Amino acid sequence: MTTSKTLALLFSTLMSGVISRPLTTTPTHPSTQSSCQISQFKFLSPRELEVFKVAKNTYEESMLQTERKCSSKFFHRNWDLRQLPLSDRLRVLKAELTLTLDILKAMDNPDLERVLVQPLQTLSYINQKIQSCVIPPPSRGHKNPGRLKNWLHKLSEARKKESQRCLEASVMLNLFRLLTQDLQGVAHGDLSR
Repeated sequence: MTTSKTLALLFSTLMSGVISRPLTTTPTHPSTQSSCQISQFKFLSPRELEVFKVAKNTYEESMLQTERKCSSKFFHRNWDLRQLPLSDRLRVLKAELTLTLDILKAMDNPDLERVLVQPLQTLSYINQKIQSCVIPPPSRGHKNPGRLKNWLHKLSEARKKESQRCLEASVMLNLFRLLTQDLQGVAHGDLSR
């Protein structure tokens, strides 16, 4: 085979791979979309969890050096995420991930910058996959169930009411619950099945 034929075949193969991929990852209805596959998050590897543990421990060590008084625990709730329908669980998880990512990206702590690189990449990847599954509520006449409405309101209000330092503390102390309870509570009800 000549070089030009080889290059043409290679180019054709590459182009067919690019074109066959969906151009958007936001499904119109996740239960019928193959892009909504979150079962991979049922269990995070020990290596992935260790990276988060190092970040949390590094943060806690830096906290000991500063005095901060944070009374609000806005991630605390007295109900289990699994009590909600899967579509609502996805919305809660998406809100938690968005807040967590925003706070972690805004952290101004040189000791943490290095150890947060991998957790930020992992959380961004999870957030992207969750986004492909979230169904936006209808714009008219839609009322969130009381729990969901209160929880989403509480998360949005936290940004206004809490200092950056308290937001950081809450986010860092909530990381493992987010990864081992909320994420798995959604992943075990994977919409792609």
